[in-house]
Amino acid sequence: MPEFGVERDIAVYNKLLDVFPKEVFVAQNFIQRMFNHYPRQQECAIEVLEQMESYGILPNKDTKFLLLQIFGDRSHPIRKYQRIMYWFPRFKHVNPYPLPTHLPQDSLDLARLSLQRISADPDARSTVYQMSSSEECSEQDEDRKLPYIIGIQSPNQQDLLAQHNPERPVVVEGPFPLWLKAVRVFYYVLRADPLPPEEKREKVLDPERSLYYPMVLDLQLERDLGDDDDFDVNEVDEGPVYAMCMVGSGDQATLARWISGLQETNPVLGHTSVIFRLESGTREIQAASESLEQHTNYEELRRQKMAQ
Repeated sequence: MPEFGVERDIAVYNKLLDVFPKEVFVAQNFIQRMFNHYPRQQECAIEVLEQMESYGILPNKDTKFLLLQIFGDRSHPIRKYQRIMYWFPRFKHVNPYPLPTHLPQDSLDLARLSLQRISADPDARSTVYQMSSSEECSEQDEDRKLPYIIGIQSPNQQDLLAQHNPERPVVVEGPFPLWLKAVRVFYYVLRADPLPPEEKREKVLDPERSLYYPMVLDLQLERDLGDDDDFDVNEVDEGPVYAMCMVGSGDQATLARWISGLQETNPVLGHTSVIFRLESGTREIQAASESLEQHTNYEELRRQKMAQ
């Protein structure tokens, strides 16, 4: 079904279930129900329902009507249908950051959606530093495609970057993968190494900063002498993240143009050293269908060689 692009079509699943003969596999008494009447046929229908479940397809009334006609109201496929109908509506809106049903086809729009999902900050602003276009080279008379550059940064990240010591370098790291349904994207981060313990300074908060909403409030009215609220937590300091970006081509020259664009709103980058820690590998947006197609072609070639 994925080869024909119908893995998310409920009508196709109903057509598959319609292949079963009607009223043949229905259990007529409790003994047949107890011994799993026609087990292979019921398992086949359950596999169809499980594939619908894996792709997030909610059965409709036609699906239930077909299952009742084929297997009866107390069969295993009907129980599977009832479990899907019970849990799917409850988990439909459990994701606080839902994705649209159809992802954007444009790479720039997909990158903007990915950065907003990673940032999870309503105040973060995404900026397009360079559009994907083609320039005509005067020397070789060839078209050169410019990769897109889009970044995101929140006001809190700008404040942290403004307080950064220019004597300490900042680091551009990546690419880091992110999956959006069946599409894999890569992003880069601008960060700094964690400060050594001797340079860390804790900010002292004034407890009387706000009488209505105090910053520190530890009354301990209901605690006993034997109560212990401490937890064993392993804290790892990874350093602050100042900005994130996605680019059409993850080379150092393209990322350097992103840093140049960040200098307009972050002047501290003008006199701060930037270190690029780039990993080898694909740095552009890739669809999982492409890798699946390559794997299918490889399997076909292998079968042909074995047949010869």
